[in-house]
Amino acid sequence: MNTVLLNEMISKNYIRVNKHPEYDLYIYNYTQNAQFERIWNEVTLACRGLILDEKGNVIARPFPKFFNLGEIENQMLPDTTFEVYDKMDGSLGILYWINDVPFMASRGSFASEQSDKANEMLQGKYRNSWSLLDKNKTYLFEIIYPENRIVLDYGASEELVLLAVVDTDSGEEFPLEDVGFPMVEKYDGIKDILTLKEMELANKEGFIIKYANNFRVKIKFDEYFRLHRIITQVSNLNIWEYLKANQSFEEILERVPDEFFDWVKQTKNDLENHYSAIENQCKIDFKVLESRKETASYFLTCKYSRILFAMLDNRDYSEFIWKTIRPKFEKPFNREEE
Repeated sequence: MNTVLLNEMISKNYIRVNKHPEYDLYIYNYTQNAQFERIWNEVTLACRGLILDEKGNVIARPFPKFFNLGEIENQMLPDTTFEVYDKMDGSLGILYWINDVPFMASRGSFASEQSDKANEMLQGKYRNSWSLLDKNKTYLFEIIYPENRIVLDYGASEELVLLAVVDTDSGEEFPLEDVGFPMVEKYDGIKDILTLKEMELANKEGFIIKYANNFRVKIKFDEYFRLHRIITQVSNLNIWEYLKANQSFEEILERVPDEFFDWVKQTKNDLENHYSAIENQCKIDFKVLESRKETASYFLTCKYSRILFAMLDNRDYSEFIWKTIRPKFEKPFNREEE
């Protein structure tokens, strides 16, 4: 791990670090800001729940960040065979060890609701599977339980579904093996990726395509997108409100999946550009005449007179600009579906 780059990414809020509540273990995860600004490098890609000790030794190594098919410009797909797996709709679980006891972290925390539930299952229904686990490998799971439902309905299922097995030191990936946990569903006989894009399976999020060199991409179904858009309840008005109040954008980014980030970014940029255009026009229009009465009469001939009066009195005029550019309600992508 490039520690200089790691520290730089932490200082710029592209990577967040959480310490274990009891032990000198640290979990590193890229932030929504890294996703939003597309700050992808060897460190941010690797920090998707990477667990290190106080000396920087790797304790658990998840697979790196992977993207939607076609999400990255000039994305070159490997010219190799590939396997297709179910894209599950839960939370990533990362198994790590403390002494001889396995524990589960979620992608960014040792003590989240999801990791707590995963540890409850690991210490309970899957306790007899501990002896089958290799401490030199990192086991990655999908944490599934009813209260963690995002979009898809898995009923009353409470499972740790095995997704991948990774060599902790090297990052080499091993074939899935039976270690006492259910394994992610694999789809055999698919030879053409284009056919995957046309499939729409009921109560499914999509597919993970894993190439022979372990490079992964994901494909999500349109119906999943539609339902997720309804559930997240993020609109252009939410974005306008955050900008108007000068609030941190991290909170709103936490509510949207990365597939919506381009829309969020475009909406944010459009609003900021509109704000700047009005502000610049007012600075051009602003001038003080011989008397306040003459100045007021002149201002009333201008399009943004309220802003000009606020400028004249040295008052904050931002509220007037934000009210002027308040958008009509609009949600991501398809405007008619709701």
